[in-house]
Amino acid sequence: MQQYVNQGYWEPTSEYPAGSQITINEDASVEFHNALMAPGKTIMAWQSVYSYQATKLVPQLPILRNNHRYRLRVTAQAKPVYSLIVRITFLDAQEHEISHLEFQQRSLEFVYPASAVQYRVELINNGLTDLKFQRFEICDADLPVSVHEDIWIHTPLNKDKPGKLNLLLIADSKRTRKTMGELEAYGPYRLQPISIAWQSTVNIVETIKSWLINNRELNANIISTVPQLDQVALSLKMEIPSVKTIITDRVIPDSDLADVVYPVVVPSFWSSSVLINPDWPIIFSTIQKINAKEE
Repeated sequence: MQQYVNQGYWEPTSEYPAGSQITINEDASVEFHNALMAPGKTIMAWQSVYSYQATKLVPQLPILRNNHRYRLRVTAQAKPVYSLIVRITFLDAQEHEISHLEFQQRSLEFVYPASAVQYRVELINNGLTDLKFQRFEICDADLPVSVHEDIWIHTPLNKDKPGKLNLLLIADSKRTRKTMGELEAYGPYRLQPISIAWQSTVNIVETIKSWLINNRELNANIISTVPQLDQVALSLKMEIPSVKTIITDRVIPDSDLADVVYPVVVPSFWSSSVLINPDWPIIFSTIQKINAKEE
């Protein structure tokens, strides 16, 4: 069963506390400064339910299942340390509070109460002056903690199958990342999915290069599943010439280094590239051809 990591970001508002200085960056991360705000005040809040007719707003939080265990993870840095509290409040059908939980560490596991119909997540001031906020994430608690890393190296698929490793570079959408177990159905190929957060601040090429070296996979097939990751695949080729690179047919600098190029469909004008999955049938057709030649 496919599982999802739901991601949320700072919501622009006109109701910031007096004295607030806000910088919203291109990657949707936010720098917040307020030396005058009283402790205990809410800096930002997200709701799971809205009356669309009344507010013309859609829910900001994913729908949760009652009695199911989840993990809430917040990626943020506060100054001073431990001056940010994250609160999650559970509400019934009459919007009465059932209970709430608070934490100052990076994540918290919780069970969504049986009688809850909505919930709220808040960032609470605990004496902070500065806050850099990237995102929060909500997922099933049984997913590994590594699912929250900027570069998520999934559990390998078909790891006992023969042949070269096919390393799949996958770009996250802006709202979810997901498990990739369903890719096993495309064929008996050794697969290593790697999801890359669109907000990633780490060195993607160095991280994957180190993984390839440490796992002795220096002859792997490196497959870019979307045009924006073609350059990552080519950079890995320059770092480790023995790998084989498979990229899309978008022309970019150094594309002549690619071993294989496959066609990619341009999204329709009414669609967004961040909402479209990789073209798995075409990608696996290319993997099939490559592996057939290597047998």
